[in-house]
Order: sequence, then structure tokens, then C-alpha cells
Amino acid sequence: MRSPLPGTAVITLAAYAVLGLVLSGRPPAHLPSGVAAALGVFPLVIALVNAAALIFLLSGWRAIRAGRVGAHRRDMLAAAVCISLFLVLYVSRVGLGGTKAFPGPAVVRSYLYLPVLAVHILLSILSVPLVVHNLLVGLTYPPREIARTRHPRVGRWAVLLWSVSLTLGIVVYLLLNVLY
Repeated sequence: MRSPLPGTAVITLAAYAVLGLVLSGRPPAHLPSGVAAALGVFPLVIALVNAAALIFLLSGWRAIRAGRVGAHRRDMLAAAVCISLFLVLYVSRVGLGGTKAFPGPAVVRSYLYLPVLAVHILLSILSVPLVVHNLLVGLTYPPREIARTRHPRVGRWAVLLWSVSLTLGIVVYLLLNVLY
């Protein structure tokens, strides 16, 4: 089997490039009222998609620990679909200007919100190549050969980093949209 590293690098760099392009762009000055209204529900939808991804991710982790390879595969693919949906929603929201400043107290912003957000972003960035690598291995190698690859070892780190990132993303949503 061919190494998944070139594919991992290409997909990871493409994802980073798209995110960098959107994050560095200027949102439109005016949006149609329907689009503006839709952007208002994006944060909730994104949080729900992240929660679903977290549930599938942890269910997949439990499944493989119990030797249920088919359930593991289904759950991990569902988590990947969720995170792909998250990326589409997030890029659309940011690209259209649907972001907002933290409305809570400065002390909460400085000592809770920003640190949680920073760790969430860092873990998201670190998770991408691990998740992409394991998806490529899981989708291209015969199941009987996967155990002999780096998939199990990389998967342990991917699940850890990705699940903490998803959890912190939900905390960011709660701080930004529910608590304050």
C-alpha cells in the first residue's frame, strides 16, 4: 500500500489554505435579510454539529476498544461528516461576517474565554493532519492491514486532541452565546 502521508499533507494544506483565505478576507458590507437571519442560527447549529461529532468520535473510540470494527468505522465516518459540515458552516459564517465580540465581563474574557478559545483553536489545528491521516488509512487500507499501520497510535492522539477541541468549541459557544 502507498503511504498516506502525501495525501495527508495535501488535504491538510488545502484545508489550512481555505481557512486562511476566508479568515483573512473582508466580509460583505451588506447582506440580504434572509442571509443575515440564517447567520444568526449558525452558532447554535455549529455547536450542535460539534456535539454530534464528539458523540460519534467517543462512540467510535469505545467501539474499537470493544473490538467492534464495523461500528468504529461507521462512527468515525459520521464524525468526519459532522466535522466537514462544521467546516462548511464555519467558513460560511466567518466569510459572511457572522462573528461577534465576546459580550461578557473583561475579566471573564481575559482569563476564561480567550484561553479556552486559544486552546480550542490550537488543538483544532493540531488535530487536522491526524484526523486526515487516519481517515485516509481507514478508507484505503483493507481492515485486516490497518492494525499494522500507524492508524491505532495516531488515532489515540487524534481522538484525544479532537475530543478536547470539540468540547472546548462547545464551551466557547456557551460563553459567547448563552452565558453572556
